[in-house]
Amino acid sequence: KDIHPTYHLYTLNIDPKKAGGDISTLKLKLADRGIATSSHFTPLYRLAIFSRLGYPIEAIKETCPVAEQLFLHQITHASIYALVNEQLEYMATSILETIEEMQREAW
Repeated sequence: KDIHPTYHLYTLNIDPKKAGGDISTLKLKLADRGIATSSHFTPLYRLAIFSRLGYPIEAIKETCPVAEQLFLHQITHASIYALVNEQLEYMATSILETIEEMQREAW
């Protein structure tokens, strides 16, 4: 009764083959609609500090296929404010419309 979720992360896993394009394209198109997204969970080995310290990033990527898949196919809208239903509906509708647009462009 007294527990209320924060709903601070809205995360999508996108299959580029089904979506008709990659995450970068989707992020740009959503930004055009005013929806900010990011790759929320960046694998540590992808941080610049690891490269500067000489870690073999490409070799590490090969040992972390799940982390790579999530990084390359997942986007997040991290909301620091409570979203009202109209905003959530706009976001959901925009995502669906954008993916449909990408699919039309790909085919």
